[in-house]
Amino acid sequence: MVPTTTKFEFAAGLSHLEGPDLKLTQSHLTRGPASIECEYDELFAGPEVVAEAIRAQNAGADAIVIVCMGDPALQATREAVSVPVLGIGETAMHYAAMLGHKFSILCTLDRRVGNYETKARHFGLESKLASVRPVNIPVLDIGGDHSSALDRLIDTAKAAITEDGADVIVLGCGCFQDMDRIMEERLRELGLAVPVIDSPPLTVLSAAALARTRLTHSKRAYPTPPAKDRPGYEIPTLKERG
Repeated sequence: MVPTTTKFEFAAGLSHLEGPDLKLTQSHLTRGPASIECEYDELFAGPEVVAEAIRAQNAGADAIVIVCMGDPALQATREAVSVPVLGIGETAMHYAAMLGHKFSILCTLDRRVGNYETKARHFGLESKLASVRPVNIPVLDIGGDHSSALDRLIDTAKAAITEDGADVIVLGCGCFQDMDRIMEERLRELGLAVPVIDSPPLTVLSAAALARTRLTHSKRAYPTPPAKDRPGYEIPTLKERG
């Protein structure tokens, strides 16, 4: 699920992951922000993210991935549905913590630095976070041509590695997709060989692994919301699975 009204295309770029046991579908919001660049955007995306997740499970989805590094409404969505729900931000940070001693996130804008620092603390990964460094490119300006962003990402990654002590780099926006391998190659040429995490494919495969092993989120941690009126919000009813 892409939690914006802008129809960013991710599923086509991840089609190579599909197989007999993995089929991808993609949805967007009909109401909400055009992109997510602040807590304000995350708030307005929230109700539709939950509603889309319920619709996805009702339609037969075995797992749900929220394709935004801010993970909008992640915990609320886990409460609302019974299938695994992963956000690319939380997933990428946990994998980064396993792949090195310290990781840095390359985010889009200055205003997102505090958001990711707060999330790392919430995930229990504050001691593993070397830094959050912005490349100062708005989400809607990334577009399909990544060449203009690549040099800025490389320079920012170099600073994170040499100045902040990062030994893993996390691309801090889903729209930086498919830039991980070329960044790794360029950094290796500079004598800075570190893993670079492109979070959407990693999260899709992680969600598939949870679904295949029949694991989902604890309802003691994410209890089902109580039934009550919530005027003004059209949230579908979750259908019980047989």
